[in-house]
Amino acid sequence: MKTENKTGRAAESDELLCVRDLCKRYAVENNRTMKREYSEVIREVSLTVRKNESVCIMGRSGCGKTTLLKILGGLLAPTAGSVYYKGEDLFRCRWKRMEEYRRTQVGFVFQDYKLLDHLTIRENMILPLMLEHEDVETSVRKVGEMADRLQIAGRLDYYPGELAGGEKQRAAIGRALMNDPELILADEPTGNLDEACGRIVMELLTGLQKKLHKTLVLVTHDREIADHCDRTITIRHGRIVSLD
Repeated sequence: MKTENKTGRAAESDELLCVRDLCKRYAVENNRTMKREYSEVIREVSLTVRKNESVCIMGRSGCGKTTLLKILGGLLAPTAGSVYYKGEDLFRCRWKRMEEYRRTQVGFVFQDYKLLDHLTIRENMILPLMLEHEDVETSVRKVGEMADRLQIAGRLDYYPGELAGGEKQRAAIGRALMNDPELILADEPTGNLDEACGRIVMELLTGLQKKLHKTLVLVTHDREIADHCDRTITIRHGRIVSLD
């Protein structure tokens, strides 16, 4: 079944993201020649992500995978090409629509957690709901339910500096899910964790993704982490070299 939105692009009903001929390059100054040169990080990337699936983008450091994730999340504009979300061309939207997309449709999970050190874990997790003007009673209940699922209910009144790395990442995952986004973007979510903690975090993340019917796009260079996902896309020098 296909649907068509106001951009005129037909989209498969189970297609959440569609990337077409994506390129990203940066201008850099050559200190030797004093001339501007261009570094191409993403090169003609095309891919599709279906609803409710988990996709791993894999490659060595510097291959362009984090840049691609930032573009998918609307944090970085491409130099060329298109990103469609449910058939809508994101980078032709008004800035308010893009802001709404980032705030309500996407949950971000980062390698270094991005928790606010001066707030408790409860306050960190409740913050996205407050930004959406959710009432306090409902927000507190949602945070408690998510903390139970992530096995950190006893840590809600602690500050990030008092938690172990695995606990911080579970709190960060909870915060990312607070606004019930359809898409979760995770950038090396186990990069700062030891093997045992990393495995626990991945099991919790993929378990929640399936149970809550979310779509997960995850970046890593670790094959064992990639094995938790439904399929893997390998990038080398900014290009897709395999689609498993």
